[in-house]
Amino acid sequence: MLLLVGAGLFIRTLYNLQHVDLGFNQENLLLFRLQPQQAGYKDERLINFYQQVFARLDNLPGVRAATFGSVSLIADDNWMNDILLPGETEKTAGQHVTNEQAARENYFAAMEIPLLRGRGFTAQDDMHAPRVGIVSQAFARQFFPHEDVLGKHVTIIDGNHDVEIVGIVADTKYMSQREEIKPLLYLPWQQAREEIGTTHFALRTNGEPTALAATVRQLIRDLDSNLPVTEVSSQTARAQETLGQERLAARLLTFFGGLALLLAAVGLSGVLAYSVAQRTNEIGIRMALGAQSGNVLRLVIWQGMKLVLLGLALGALGGYVMIRLLASQYFASGIWQQTVAELYGVKPGDPATFAIITLFLLLIALIACWLPARKAAQVDPLVALRYE
Repeated sequence: MLLLVGAGLFIRTLYNLQHVDLGFNQENLLLFRLQPQQAGYKDERLINFYQQVFARLDNLPGVRAATFGSVSLIADDNWMNDILLPGETEKTAGQHVTNEQAARENYFAAMEIPLLRGRGFTAQDDMHAPRVGIVSQAFARQFFPHEDVLGKHVTIIDGNHDVEIVGIVADTKYMSQREEIKPLLYLPWQQAREEIGTTHFALRTNGEPTALAATVRQLIRDLDSNLPVTEVSSQTARAQETLGQERLAARLLTFFGGLALLLAAVGLSGVLAYSVAQRTNEIGIRMALGAQSGNVLRLVIWQGMKLVLLGLALGALGGYVMIRLLASQYFASGIWQQTVAELYGVKPGDPATFAIITLFLLLIALIACWLPARKAAQVDPLVALRYE
């Protein structure tokens, strides 16, 4: 009971995380990473290189849109910065921290992130144009709760850049599925050169994204044979990689829970079979005195189910204590002694999980009890009375 409750909670956690709303469409996205800065690209040469890459990717068959950002979404990666709100200085300001993303002008369209108000980035948002930024809904709610954020200026402390906010986009998950939505500031890539020495490309494809992996590698090799293409995968696969700990916990608990269930069922069936063998004479007398097969069947099944109900009660109590430990993020076992992922979308003492596991165990227990009970109900009274 205890093992299966734990497995059920982690399976539900994994399911909830796999179906959480990320705020963008992760289907048909091919991701890869380039680090041209390590190959000596910088300043205008870096900008020109990216322009060449875009020109080729945009015309690649099977690619609907090609974009990039300084951070890959849902990959346990982030870029954060401190900002100053209007009228603040470093000496007078509190700490205002925001996630940051330098992105190509078509980033929102390619990732299918809705633009809610204002304008998006354009190719004219370069180093010669006034610095601009686009913010998420969470950014507007947290830093400008009672004002219109459009047209406001914030200062990025790292670099002392003044940025005018020209648009608002929908919230997205940033580092992981279980992360709470946090403020996010987008900058046009040509105005954030310090962040684009390493970039994470995303190609929106018409079909299976990984089918284009070899073509993309060859395309980059044609531009610079010394520049490696790394971290090639689909967005869905990248997101699944971040759930490895939850998947491991679910699989381990399911395996050991299933093994324990099998041993319990075999043991219960064996105990009842032995009891039936010991009570063969009694069963024969009962049937000779008029007991029906159904009476004998119920007698043996109830003998086993009393043990099962006691085990379920103890298991339910132990399971409740266990999930209280899980909810506090600490779970100690002989396999590992470390902090593990907390449950997600499942409350401690979740009644649905307990009910499903209890019904499942009752069903297995009934089958285990029914097998020897069926044999007892088929005993011939004359044979049973002569049995020693």
